[in-house]
Amino acid sequence: MKSKYILISTLVAILTLTSCTVTENLTIDNNNGGTSSSTIHVEDFFVNVLKDFSDFSAGDSNKPIMDLSVEAFRDQLIKTSTTSNVNLQKTGKNSYIINYDYSSLKTLLTDLGASKDQSVLTLNNKKLNFFLDINNYSNLTKAIPFLADPNFEPFGPTYNEGLSEADYLEMISFMLGEEGPNAIKDSLITLRFTTPSPIKTFKGGKKISDNTFEYSFPLINFLLLAQPLSFELTW
Repeated sequence: MKSKYILISTLVAILTLTSCTVTENLTIDNNNGGTSSSTIHVEDFFVNVLKDFSDFSAGDSNKPIMDLSVEAFRDQLIKTSTTSNVNLQKTGKNSYIINYDYSSLKTLLTDLGASKDQSVLTLNNKKLNFFLDINNYSNLTKAIPFLADPNFEPFGPTYNEGLSEADYLEMISFMLGEEGPNAIKDSLITLRFTTPSPIKTFKGGKKISDNTFEYSFPLINFLLLAQPLSFELTW
């Protein structure tokens, strides 16, 4: 199989084209390590899109395309020095849970291939920053080669910079059929962080308990990046 690397903590190849609902839960310990648990549910429509627009070369043609995709991500996690105890469970036809431990959230992106000066996800002195816009989007593609794949690029922000949401969805309707726009509009990505001590300040999301912060955004916002996606969190 030709691997297509998909990142969970940062958030997003499987999050981008293939999913309708993704919830990523990360705990952070006092040493900036922790655990990750991702719940992924994929509608049949998106699976059909994958079949049409992916160039996976499957060694086992009997396996569903989503199984191959998620397993490729699992295998990539296993290879990194930052992660351990990687476990993948298939919980339904197109539903999965992926769990793993990480030794350093600060270096997780670079361990997956991003440059050391990446600015998408940073952690310093109990302050976590997430900032993604069209200018640093290339940081993400280095960690997630799938995003730079010729089959995905026409759907992403690099090709569609400046395009309005209405025009983008019209393009999607033409390329993927009438189900496409609503499927994309209904897709949501949720990132949830549990900190080792009570949250002191936050921007761009909401505090759902003393130690838990949540940031959600529609898939369409990632695909266009008309406005930055960002949050700040301190504890």
